[in-house]
Amino acid sequence: MRAISEVESDGSRTYGFPLPPHPIAAEQARLLTKIALADWDILEITDNALIIVAELVTNALKMGDVFHLTLSRQGDTALIEVWDGSEALPDRRRRSVDRVDGRGLLLVDACAKDWGWRLEEQGGKTVWAVAGADDAPAAPALPAGAAVPSGFRM
Repeated sequence: MRAISEVESDGSRTYGFPLPPHPIAAEQARLLTKIALADWDILEITDNALIIVAELVTNALKMGDVFHLTLSRQGDTALIEVWDGSEALPDRRRRSVDRVDGRGLLLVDACAKDWGWRLEEQGGKTVWAVAGADDAPAAPALPAGAAVPSGFRM
C-alpha cells in the first residue's frame, strides 16, 4: 500500500495511508507518524502521538477491513484521524480489572489535547485526536461525536 502525501499552503504535508486489517498495520502507522512528525519538526509530541495512533489503529483493526490513517499538522499539534467502515461508536467506559482490553480510549483521552468521532456520509466513522506538547494550549473541549476542531482542514 502506498502513502498519500499532500502539500498544504504553508508548505507542510498531510499524510494519508490505507492500512490492512493485519497486526503489521500498527507498526506501519507508528512508522508513518514518526516520519510525519520529523518532517513537521514537532518531535516533542512523538510519545503522545504514538500512543494515540497505536490505540486508534488497534481499534480499527478489530473491524476486519482496510482502514485509513490521516495525519495533519496545525502549528505545534497534529491531528490524527483513523477511518474505518464500522458505524459502531467508540466506547470509553471503564472496564473490569479482570479484562485485558478496553482501556485504549482512556489512554487516548489521557494523551490527547482533545478527541472525538464523526459518522461519515459515505459510511463508517472517523475517530480523531489532537496530539500536542504538554505545555501547548489545550484544544477547546467538544462533546463526544462532535466535528473536527476548527482550524483543521479535512
